[in-house]
Amino acid sequence: MDFFKRYSAIGASQQQSPTETIQLLADRIETSTLLEDKRAAALSLKGLSREYKKDVGDAALAALLNILKGEHKDQQLPKAVLETLTNLCTRTPSRGDSLDEKVEAGGDPVADTFAQRVLDYDYDMISVFLGLLGEADFHVRYYTVQLLGTLHLYAGETLQNRVMVSPTGVGRLVDLLSDQRDIIRNEGIQLLIAMTESNADIQKIVAFESAFDLLLGIVNEEGGVRGNIIVQDCLQLLHNLLNYNVSNQNLFRETSGIQRLPDLLITDPSQTAAGQGANQSFDAEEDMEWTAQHARNMLVVLDIIRMLIQPGNTNTESNQTAMQQYGLIPPLLQLALSSEAPSSVRAQALYAIGDTIRSHQANQNLFQRILITAASDDDADDAGAKAIPEPAIVIVIRLSVGKRPANVPASEYYIVRSAAAYLVQAYVGSNPDAQLALAATLTPPGDADSLTESEKHQSAGSLVVSVLLDWSEASREDVWRVWFASLLLSTIVYGNLECKEQALKISLGDESKGEDIIPLINELMSQARHATQQGADVRVSVSLLSLVCVWLVGFPKGVSVILEESSNVFFLVEQINGSSGVNVLVQGVAAFALGLIYEFDVEQDTPMTRDEIYPIISKRVGSDQLLIRVQRLRDSKEFQYAVGLAAGTHSNAYGGAPTEIFFDSVFTNMFKHHYESFRASVRLGPGETMANPNYAHLHGGMMTSYAGTATPGSAPGTPALGGATLSRSASPLRDVNTNGGLAESLIPKSELEALNAKLYEHENTIADLRRQLAESSKPSQQASNEDPNVSAGLIAQERELRVKVEAERDEQIAAISNLRDELSTVKAQLVEARQNRIEGDDEKVADLEKSLSSLKMDMKQKEAQWDEQRGELQKKLVNSEKQVVKAAAAVRNTNKKKEQQQASALESLEKESKAKNEQITKLNAQVQELLEKTKNLDAANELKERISGLEKEQEDLLVYLADQEQQAKENRAKLRKYGEDIPLSDDEADDEE
Repeated sequence: MDFFKRYSAIGASQQQSPTETIQLLADRIETSTLLEDKRAAALSLKGLSREYKKDVGDAALAALLNILKGEHKDQQLPKAVLETLTNLCTRTPSRGDSLDEKVEAGGDPVADTFAQRVLDYDYDMISVFLGLLGEADFHVRYYTVQLLGTLHLYAGETLQNRVMVSPTGVGRLVDLLSDQRDIIRNEGIQLLIAMTESNADIQKIVAFESAFDLLLGIVNEEGGVRGNIIVQDCLQLLHNLLNYNVSNQNLFRETSGIQRLPDLLITDPSQTAAGQGANQSFDAEEDMEWTAQHARNMLVVLDIIRMLIQPGNTNTESNQTAMQQYGLIPPLLQLALSSEAPSSVRAQALYAIGDTIRSHQANQNLFQRILITAASDDDADDAGAKAIPEPAIVIVIRLSVGKRPANVPASEYYIVRSAAAYLVQAYVGSNPDAQLALAATLTPPGDADSLTESEKHQSAGSLVVSVLLDWSEASREDVWRVWFASLLLSTIVYGNLECKEQALKISLGDESKGEDIIPLINELMSQARHATQQGADVRVSVSLLSLVCVWLVGFPKGVSVILEESSNVFFLVEQINGSSGVNVLVQGVAAFALGLIYEFDVEQDTPMTRDEIYPIISKRVGSDQLLIRVQRLRDSKEFQYAVGLAAGTHSNAYGGAPTEIFFDSVFTNMFKHHYESFRASVRLGPGETMANPNYAHLHGGMMTSYAGTATPGSAPGTPALGGATLSRSASPLRDVNTNGGLAESLIPKSELEALNAKLYEHENTIADLRRQLAESSKPSQQASNEDPNVSAGLIAQERELRVKVEAERDEQIAAISNLRDELSTVKAQLVEARQNRIEGDDEKVADLEKSLSSLKMDMKQKEAQWDEQRGELQKKLVNSEKQVVKAAAAVRNTNKKKEQQQASALESLEKESKAKNEQITKLNAQVQELLEKTKNLDAANELKERISGLEKEQEDLLVYLADQEQQAKENRAKLRKYGEDIPLSDDEADDEE
């Protein structure tokens, strides 16, 4: 008080400037011996620190820090000092700017300078602050946490290093989580969130200080995921501790952290996650009101779950197993199917389920057994109908391609469809049995109006097919229905030959009604053509054509079915050659589909051979033009966006439908893996491709690997033709050319090139004969495998022809060897002639020139003889091959007859089965009638019993009324005896009469 009196007296005598006053107060703090004076000066500086931040910091910062380093008998003094330091280190936003914007911009150098000076003043200063956290006083502890948070905002790395050096530093921070005063606890949570965001060492120490139990305890105290923003902060801190930290994830699993996650997903407090068995049927429509904070809390929980089971992590499989043991999948499904939950929450729940079962057979089997009772949107009018439990995968597929809720926009519901498709892909990934199970449900819809009927009565495959076939109706409501239906069917058939064959058996049309039977793959091509002609959304055409491409890769049977309808090829050619009105993406996918048809058209009984398709590609379209269309597709921003989305470089889990999405992940993965071999096969002719050993996999109809190397002048990835032969057969004239240029000086360069070309041609002739021999042996082997009774004469004839070819090859090799010897002799003689020519001997040179001319004549004659012999051998090979093919065709005809007989027998069995089913149906109807009659009899008996009971009750009432009437009569008689004037009742009057 003495200080304030003196201060008032000074102010009264003369007016001081703020700087002088601040300096006076700073001196008072530093020199005063009275605690009251220090406290008063500190309080005054606190009041001036907001308006005169620079002056207060320059004058009093050191004195304020020294006070904190000493002993504190009065808690008011450190409280005032801490508030003052916090004001000095806090950035002040300018007008019109928020605090966060100012912090990000770094526009307050004064605050930054003071924060750095606090950290640099003394290395142990942070230890002093941490020691103040142990004080019991509320204000000291609160303002210390605030000051540490402010310092971390501007010098986080430095502060973290100082805290790590302190033996009890992190432990003091974790102790804030157990403080009973909510304000201090909440500030401590915010500080730990900031410090654990990117420091793995602090993450580990905080985790080992039992932070998991403390945080989950706070979440439960605050009401679980339905709590306030404090719950979100606790979950965010938990997320930071687990993010990219394997040891913390192990500790979380070992300390039963995963066991407590299912309870966080329960939206109804009366429910528990325990006991959700694999075969248990639960209701997916028990919804509660969602708030924005509830949604944010739930999203953080789902992020934590997905973070624990990220693909590729070493702990993923263990965490997946733990989640399955503690029943995490059922509450996730409950959340994903909640119609009242926000779309972002439903999508993340579906993603979490997908990550939980991905590549984990036990979890996939569990998911397969789960039954769900959920009402669809089109069952709203039939509220009294009893819902039937359905497999979870059927419900998820319906989410992906079914109708969306009327109150949710298509762009917002896209993330739910995408997440559902992701779950289906995770379910069938590394699970061929699941692929086959879904492929077995691929059935054509019952009629053309299938989409107008309740989707709940369709199987998963039938719903997918119906959406694809009735794309016009589906796309009017939501074009993404068609897009995701295409994605799901691609997922089912991709990389699985059995699924492709199963899907190929699906046909449309009723033959009994005179309708043509159309395979599903041809109908999809027809729908793509109609969508293009009608100017529908480009995604419809692109998705349908992409699906066909995925179906055709490595599947020659599918190519044969496609070629049964010649209009399919002409439609693709029309799209590729279109100059206006054709989308470049449609052109690219059409070009890719045409190239795949050409590449995999290897079936023996194909409707259109490769020889017939090749002129279409090379002349009508042009090989270069086709490859340019595909290259343009590959370089398009839409395709690159899809590639990035599949690779995880960018995500759209929380937003609406992006405008850049046209291609799905299945198509992009297939395209990337098959692109180089596609380019190589398109550039090769029909015979070259079939004869080249690098494409031997095509004969079996399966895509395995492409072992080719690029040659100079060819397209990248083009296999080298006859590379083994060419590499080992170097021309003898090339050897001459390497001898110091001697031959070039004696023989004209044009003649050397001609000789080289002729020898190269002869060597290729030998290689062609070998390939033709190998090719001719394949039909005979195939025929002998189909029927062992093929004529032995054909085989003997082929063997004889093979011997002749081998003899011809040996003869040509000997001729080439002789030619090499002669040329070597000419070379030696020419060398000698050059030397003699220098001495004036011209006659010998003339003789050598004559010898060279005669040698050329001999070569031409031999070439003519070899050409004639090669032609005869080729004719014999062709005739032999035709005979073998005819034999194989005869065997196939026999097999077809057997198949027809088996089909007729099967048809008769089906008719008998149908008749039995009709009889069973009639018997069921009779049983139902009897049950109805039984019900009527029961009702009649029940009515009789009720009538009998009513009669008994009536008799009892009559007796009771008689008793009451007699009692009333006696009462009236008594009253008359006492002199009361009571009139006679009707019965008494009748009795007197």
